[in-house]
Amino acid sequence: MASPSINTSPASVHADQNEDSKLTNYNEDGLLPIHKAALDGLDLSVKRILTNAESKGDIQQQLEAKTIDGSEMTPLLLATAAGKLDVLQCLLDYGANYNAEDTNGHGMVAIAALSQNERTLRFIIELQLPNFNVWKPIIKLLQSLHEEESAACGRALESLTCRSKDGKLSPYWPSMLENGLLQCLINVLNESKSDDVLISCYLILLNGMDLQQIKLELGVIKNSFTCILKHIKSPTTNMVTLVGRLLSSLSEEKTLIEQMVEQGVIEAAVAIVEKYHSPQIVCSYFDCLGYIASVSHDKQQKIAHLPRFIATVVDYLQEFDHQLSLCVVRFIHRLSTRNMDVQNTLAQHGACEHLLGALVSSSKELQQVAIEAIQAVSENNPAVQHIMLRENAVEQLLVLLDKTNMPNLQTSLVCTLWTLTGEKSSRKRDIATRIGLKKLISFYSIKSDDHLLVVTDALYELAKRTASIKMNIQEEIGQTHGIQHLVRLLKLDNEKLVLSAIRTLSQLAVGPGYVPNRKNQETILKCDGITLLVALIMHAKSEIIQAEAGQALAYVALTNSQCSTVIETTLDFSYDHLINMMKTSLNPNVHLIASNTLATFAYNNQRVLLNLSKSCSLSFDYFNNFLTSKDDYSRCLAAFQVVVLASLISERKPSTTSAIGCGIIIDVLKTSKSDDSRALAADCMARLAHLKSASTIYKHTGVPQALIAVDCIDLLCDLFSSVNDITIGNAAVALGYLSFVPEGQRKLLHRYVLLKFDG
Repeated sequence: MASPSINTSPASVHADQNEDSKLTNYNEDGLLPIHKAALDGLDLSVKRILTNAESKGDIQQQLEAKTIDGSEMTPLLLATAAGKLDVLQCLLDYGANYNAEDTNGHGMVAIAALSQNERTLRFIIELQLPNFNVWKPIIKLLQSLHEEESAACGRALESLTCRSKDGKLSPYWPSMLENGLLQCLINVLNESKSDDVLISCYLILLNGMDLQQIKLELGVIKNSFTCILKHIKSPTTNMVTLVGRLLSSLSEEKTLIEQMVEQGVIEAAVAIVEKYHSPQIVCSYFDCLGYIASVSHDKQQKIAHLPRFIATVVDYLQEFDHQLSLCVVRFIHRLSTRNMDVQNTLAQHGACEHLLGALVSSSKELQQVAIEAIQAVSENNPAVQHIMLRENAVEQLLVLLDKTNMPNLQTSLVCTLWTLTGEKSSRKRDIATRIGLKKLISFYSIKSDDHLLVVTDALYELAKRTASIKMNIQEEIGQTHGIQHLVRLLKLDNEKLVLSAIRTLSQLAVGPGYVPNRKNQETILKCDGITLLVALIMHAKSEIIQAEAGQALAYVALTNSQCSTVIETTLDFSYDHLINMMKTSLNPNVHLIASNTLATFAYNNQRVLLNLSKSCSLSFDYFNNFLTSKDDYSRCLAAFQVVVLASLISERKPSTTSAIGCGIIIDVLKTSKSDDSRALAADCMARLAHLKSASTIYKHTGVPQALIAVDCIDLLCDLFSSVNDITIGNAAVALGYLSFVPEGQRKLLHRYVLLKFDG
């Protein structure tokens, strides 16, 4: 028989019994050794106890042992409460029940949240234990009737929903939303009386505002905005501030605005703006109202017509707080965009002067938003434009433009300056001149599309000017690579921009009186402009673009055989396409431009006229619709066309047709009150003053002599009293050509003698 082992000696057995007794004896605090070890974070002790228990088959008794201090917490719950992660992991490794609860029904997650131990809470979440929902206990705890529990849970959720240090959204949002966090938050906002809990709810929502899903789900929850808006009346300014921030963020989502307005957000926000004068509070409410106003004209009207509100807004412009000024000016921008009624109301309350005052701010950001607001308040509103001009807005904006090299600021300044010009071409040319041709063209290199139409329109206006010995704007634009930029614009999808580029190229190819600019014509050819224009005339979706592209081609071809040959040999090009537009289009403007294109191609070009005479015959009735129009501009342009195309109009003799056309141009020059119409009439006279005969037999048309015979010299000379520079320039060109006709030269000398004698 073998001798007894040392481990089975009576002394050893007695020691084990003592050890077992200690492990199952509660101390005066109601704790077992495993509880004490878990609380103290003694993971090695916990492991030793569990190893010993496991060897005796008592491990579950140790793992599930509850304290007798009234809380009935297991070692796992104690380790969670104490934040002892090594112990917690050890207990879980031994199979501790992670669904255990204390006497209050709080499990591991709830205890971690109540202990305000974010590290522990995140540790439990990251464990991803099977069949264990970490979110439902937290969401349930947030709705607890005990304020302390609800507040503690709110603070825990604040931490869990915070962005990471690199600005990324919390990765827990999808799971929290899936488990009903939003509905829970709305319930708490509706029922809780605790400021601490409510503030936590708002901070949680704000943490997730970059998730569109949250905004959309709030829109589905019934009366969610009513629950939020009721806290605007809170005496706690921090609460009011957070509500404003939330409303501002929510109103960025346009699909929510209708519900927000129905539940009273406008009235509530305006009440705050009128009650508080703290920038920290009211800025968000101004942002919210601005987003709402930007949705529709009706919303702008509703906000602007609240009693005394506009006066309050303008009063805020007098405050000297940078952030507040930014918010108020942005709000004015959104409130007044494309709304003449609101624009006028703001101007009547003195907003214009205050906006201009913001231009002298040292803050570039405030300058920029003020510039954009000035543009919004002035757009398509002659009355407000007049106020801005009276207050020297142009001078201030030009000074800023000279000083800044910031692209965003430059584009805003140029667009605002252009808005202030209104519809007056003369004012547009003045502003474009003051900006400077080289600076305008340099703006094409700025990577933004917002200003391209303005710059192109500005070049178009400048290109209208008559060239002189000292100045030739058309050539300057060509020399500063303006044509290359314009040709590139022809490739864009923006119809307005393409149309403006086409019209500007037309002005650069031919000056007043159909004086061709050969250098620019050849530059357009070298830049592949002809190919692009042919593609537009044949394939553009817009009929107006097709017609204008055709007219630009005619100008490029005018007296330029090289360009004419390239155009006519380019695939797809056909004069028949122009004639089809004249016959089939339902747009009168397309008719007028298409027939003018045909007249320009035929102008002083016997070959084209001869080819057209073989393939088509034009009806006088077609032109008569325009000749009898009440619009002087259309009458005058059609009159020029019938003179040039007289040989193609079958119903009347060419001489009769030409006489009718010349008579109408003279009549427009005599009677029209429109600067544009009189400028066109003078331009048409300049063209006709050097019109060559379409006949191979007769060298002269007799048109210049006919014009001189009906006193066009005197009418043209009278135009020098006009305030319109284009009218004066066109008249000068016309008189220059008429002076080559002996009769014209005599009349001009006679008038000069009379003027000198009278002087």
